[in-house]
Amino acid sequence: MHVRDVDVAEPDGNYKGLLIQYCQERGLSQPRFTETQLGTPDAPSWKVTVHYGDRVHETVDPIPGAKKGAHQFAAKQVLDTISENRERLLTGETDTEDDILPEPVEIPTLDVALPLVTSAMTIANERLSASQPSRYRGLSDAEFSRKLAQLTMLIVRDIAKAADEANIKFPDIPDV
Repeated sequence: MHVRDVDVAEPDGNYKGLLIQYCQERGLSQPRFTETQLGTPDAPSWKVTVHYGDRVHETVDPIPGAKKGAHQFAAKQVLDTISENRERLLTGETDTEDDILPEPVEIPTLDVALPLVTSAMTIANERLSASQPSRYRGLSDAEFSRKLAQLTMLIVRDIAKAADEANIKFPDIPDV
């Protein structure tokens, strides 16, 4: 059996503990780890399956080394996936295989006041910057702007929809 090289340097954090905390904060059952040993007893590798909430994650490649390290590596993969899906959700992207994201909804063009848009943009910038600051340092200005615009429009549309459902009308603000 050929095992593809996998970067399994000693985990630099307690990813299993972070995943347990993530599940507890969301009222999910504690994650359950199961593993299948591959390789020889003196050079084991592990296929790890993580059950969390109603989701299941399985490592694609066997993780060489100790079972404890393989659990940490699998938990890190789960947390990375959760983080990526959160980012996609925040920016309105729907090109993901994970069904955690909602189906795209067609919303008509809105005519809204500029202060609403600028407030939404401020909120979007705070959400993006606070959610994963290190992830956005490597993005080009154009890519960050695209993500910021997507999230801003989602916020504006959500506010306009909620206002419409609550029968709240925004005052007409003349263009300057």
